[in-house]
Amino acid sequence: MHVLPSTWAFRLKCFPNGPAKKFKAHFCVRGDMQVEGVDFFDTLTPVFQWSTVRSMMILATRMNLISAQAHITAAFIHTPLGPDEHIYVRQPAGFHCDGDLMLKLKKSVYGLFQSSWNFFNYLSDHLVAQGLSPFPLDPCLFVGSSLVAVVYV
Repeated sequence: MHVLPSTWAFRLKCFPNGPAKKFKAHFCVRGDMQVEGVDFFDTLTPVFQWSTVRSMMILATRMNLISAQAHITAAFIHTPLGPDEHIYVRQPAGFHCDGDLMLKLKKSVYGLFQSSWNFFNYLSDHLVAQGLSPFPLDPCLFVGSSLVAVVYV
C-alpha cells in the first residue's frame, strides 16, 4: 500500500481596493509522488480541437444560435474515483487525530494525475445519459438533437 502525503493550498482573495474578501483552502494530494501502475493507470484526457471550437462559433454566428459557456466549480471533488482505484493519503498539517491515521479517498482531489481523466469520464457519462453522443472525430464534442457541447477539462 502506497501512502501519499497531502497538503493545504491557501489563497486570499481581495477586493479591488485591497481589503480581504475571502480566505480559501484546498485540500491537495502530492500527486508528484504517485507511482505509475500502482496509484494511477490512465491519465490522458482528451483535448478539444481549436478547429472544432472555431466551427461551432461560426455555426452559432451564421445560424443565429444561442451560445453559452459554463464553469463547473470544484469539478474534481465532485468526481468519484474508479472502483479499482485505492488511494491512501496522510492527514494534512493541522488535521491530526489520535495516532497516525490515514485517509482513503472516495473522490478525486487536486493534485492527482488521474483527476482530469476521472472528471472527463464522469462528465461524459452524464452527457450521454442526457441524450448527447460523442462525435467520432473529436471526443470533446457532444451532439444532441437540439444541443451541441464542447468540453474542455
